[in-house]
Amino acid sequence: MPRSSKKKQKKAEDFKKVKLKVGKKKAPAANATDTSFTARAIVVGVQSISADKSAQLTNSHNHTLKELLAQMRHYSAPTRKDAVVGLGDFAALHPAALRAELGAVISATVRLVVDNEPGVRRQLLRLYGTVLPTLEPRELAPFVPLAVIFTCSAMTHILDDIRADAVKFLDLLADAAPATVAQFAPRVLPSFFSLLETSTAAADGARAEANARTALLSQGRRLAILRSCHKFLCVFTRPLVPSSDALAFMAPPPAPPVACTEQLFFPDATAPFAALNLFGEADAGSSHDADAATDAAGAVRAQSSAALDRLYPFLQATWIESAAIFAGGNIGADDSLQLCSLTLQTLQVLWRAVYANAVPPHETRLIGFLRQCSTFFPFGKDYSGDTAVEDALLALNSRVCELAALVQLGTKVDSNEVLASSDVKLSSEVKPGSNTRPSSDAGLARVFKRATRFMLQTLGHKQTRLVRHEQFGELLAVTWQLARGGGRSDAEQLLTAVMHYAGVCPLASPSKTLTIRFLTCIIDAQWTRVPEPGALDVGSTQLAALTATWVLQLPKLLWQLRDRNLDASLAAAVALRLVCQRTRLLDTAAADTLYASLAPLFGVDVPGKGRVHGPFRLYPPTLQQAVLEAVACCPRSPRLTRAVRASIADCHTQVRVLAREIIA
Repeated sequence: MPRSSKKKQKKAEDFKKVKLKVGKKKAPAANATDTSFTARAIVVGVQSISADKSAQLTNSHNHTLKELLAQMRHYSAPTRKDAVVGLGDFAALHPAALRAELGAVISATVRLVVDNEPGVRRQLLRLYGTVLPTLEPRELAPFVPLAVIFTCSAMTHILDDIRADAVKFLDLLADAAPATVAQFAPRVLPSFFSLLETSTAAADGARAEANARTALLSQGRRLAILRSCHKFLCVFTRPLVPSSDALAFMAPPPAPPVACTEQLFFPDATAPFAALNLFGEADAGSSHDADAATDAAGAVRAQSSAALDRLYPFLQATWIESAAIFAGGNIGADDSLQLCSLTLQTLQVLWRAVYANAVPPHETRLIGFLRQCSTFFPFGKDYSGDTAVEDALLALNSRVCELAALVQLGTKVDSNEVLASSDVKLSSEVKPGSNTRPSSDAGLARVFKRATRFMLQTLGHKQTRLVRHEQFGELLAVTWQLARGGGRSDAEQLLTAVMHYAGVCPLASPSKTLTIRFLTCIIDAQWTRVPEPGALDVGSTQLAALTATWVLQLPKLLWQLRDRNLDASLAAAVALRLVCQRTRLLDTAAADTLYASLAPLFGVDVPGKGRVHGPFRLYPPTLQQAVLEAVACCPRSPRLTRAVRASIADCHTQVRVLAREIIA
């Protein structure tokens, strides 16, 4: 065994104490820094606050753009926050310089979307809310992919407040560059699914974790996320919207392609002289563009269908939870009413994208949701008070009516297809245009009847209730769908209600123009296109009489409108031209009455006063030309000819030429 003295000796060496001696210097410490160095010169950096930057662009605190962008990566949160505030100041002072360095600005600031400090994200939201609306979509488009990547990363962040702010950033991007942001739907929509998904039938752990996290969302947080989701879905499904016109739903369907066109006109061999464009080969590219547009619409429709599958459980649960507000009768402008409105708005965007014209019977989700809505429909029937709440209730009821009409149309189409495929003749009990459909659900038929009754009451069939112009456009679309889905009696009542509303609508209101155009489109669909089957047959006795009565009142309406509503006057002139030129709506006596009532529009001879000119001379040249084109379609009338000749003296040259042609 080793001796214990050796162990003590080694231990003493580790903890040996150095003895200090008089006259000897103290030994340096083991961690002492050696400062013995020599240099020819020492250069001290100049502070930026005292530097001369008169030749550079700076903000109010004398900071350049390069310095501000460098501070975005600082470890201190107050420094990053001050940098964002300073960048906003720089953008207000030098907007052109910010546009020139937009790539560097977006790259430096978009990383702060996932910043852990709420104050930094709040200032970044203010900065983006100020700068992004001033940029053109084409300027922002190259940098949208990077912004979407960081935004989606924030939407799936572990912290709740970062996820809540991420949807606000996405709203700003969708408003600034909607077409570009919509291209990233395959990346954005799954992020929304992770925020809103509540399907309890999930098998994987990640889905179950998302469900548990969503269940803890408050009403306010859920409302903000759902509002952002609805906005993005509107942007994403915009290619499926035919146009921004309020009556785009009445446009004729596109003509089907001609069979064997490629075999007849496009041989398999390449044309050797196609580059010379001798026969208009360059126009062939339009067909490829149309095919590309069709493929894009199909992709949007497929992704919308997938979104409906993923979002429907959450939307249904939200509706069941929030619709309890209608049971107690205590309706107010709170989060529950807004959640109900957003739920129906989101579902409306999805069913319009997936099922444009009719909801098929196999779509049990939307049909089941319609049954749930029928429990409290119409919502707030006896409510009166806050105008905002009344508008929200009207919008809710309008969307339920639209869903009921689409379900009824789907049942109608499915029944017609079954009958056509089986060659079964209609019995005397089930006639075209009747309200009874083969294999129809009685409960859904009652909901459809209630929807029709609500629309009649809203449009003023028995009582007059004026609505805002934006809501009236939606009501007309629902009226069109209800008339197509219901029977002939329903269509007659709905069109009578529209005509009644057109009579009580104020002359200067934009809704007056919509009613005239709506009825004109119905006449046009009957006489110049393939007529609508069954319900919208204007050639039927009662509908034809109602429409003829409305047409005979158009000259009086033109006189009353004068120059108060030029759009409505132009729509009335177009309707008169359509009726006189391309329809057989009026018999001989009614046509003579119409032609005679057009003369006072130009002027009348009053005994003792002489010639009194009508409102024709107050019209702009475009409207004068439209009225003269309508007169040109009328048979020759001496009284009308004299009235036109006496009113064209001070008109535009083109108008006078057209009037002389009519007189000649």
